[in-house]
Amino acid sequence: MTPSLKKDVESLKADLFRLREEVHELRRLLTDREHPVEAMLRQRGLPVHAHGDRSHVLLPQDMNNEHGTRLYRLMQRYSFRLFLRDLIQFQEGDDHARLARYCSLKTVRSYLKSLADMGIVETREDRSYRLLLRHISSFGPTLEWYVCEIFQREFMSPALFGVRLQKTLHGGDYDVIALLGGHLVYLEVKSSPPRGVELPAVSAFLNRLTDLQPHIAAFLVDTELRMRDKIVPLFEEAFEQRESREEEHVERLVDEIFHIRHRIYLINSRKGIYSNLRRCFRDFFLWEKKGGTMPARKPGPGRSKF
Repeated sequence: MTPSLKKDVESLKADLFRLREEVHELRRLLTDREHPVEAMLRQRGLPVHAHGDRSHVLLPQDMNNEHGTRLYRLMQRYSFRLFLRDLIQFQEGDDHARLARYCSLKTVRSYLKSLADMGIVETREDRSYRLLLRHISSFGPTLEWYVCEIFQREFMSPALFGVRLQKTLHGGDYDVIALLGGHLVYLEVKSSPPRGVELPAVSAFLNRLTDLQPHIAAFLVDTELRMRDKIVPLFEEAFEQRESREEEHVERLVDEIFHIRHRIYLINSRKGIYSNLRRCFRDFFLWEKKGGTMPARKPGPGRSKF
């Protein structure tokens, strides 16, 4: 090796070493950087204890980005979400009919094949199936993950799911918390149909609003059934039971989307979760732009504006 070539090799080695050090430092900074949602919560005096636990989400721990995107696209279908609920209930067998309450047998086999490709279920030649994630007992955490993904993929907003906060008065988990245009957004996500939602769940949601004080909140029930029949009356009853100097009114925004003061929204899945959330957010920002013509609330000592 000539002296000149040797000098070039040593220079390249030095450059490579420096680049490695810079990449290592960049990775450290990215790892140590606080999530934007965590930062805003900390600024409000609400440090995050935990979030994003995927151990009860219908995702293999080693799932790659391609499979994650594929599952997200499937989750956009209401029939697929209903199918997953039944799959979690009937985790193995050869009777596809019990998975076909809300879609055709052909669609069930297509869904099973997709999940088998992703390593979520095992299928055999005799058409029997077996859910590989045997510890999954509820669809709720998977739905929370999906709604969190909607914020990140569709609204380009930082979001967390399964959030547990410290130093809150009422405690409890927060299903999804996101940042949208500098505004804190909180979603309570219910995977059960309206008949499975009772007054304590609504009261707990309102209590969490008192702790969190988000700019926007939504109570999402993953159903295509009407909200007016069960959910709206529950909110009206919950507000009647709360100590407040001002009455709250649940008003229809459009179809089966309702609102309280253009800040709290009650929504279902008809026309799509993303579409309904987009409609709510548009309403909120239009209302905010107009200055919000409702009179300012005057809560009593120790009472929240919620």
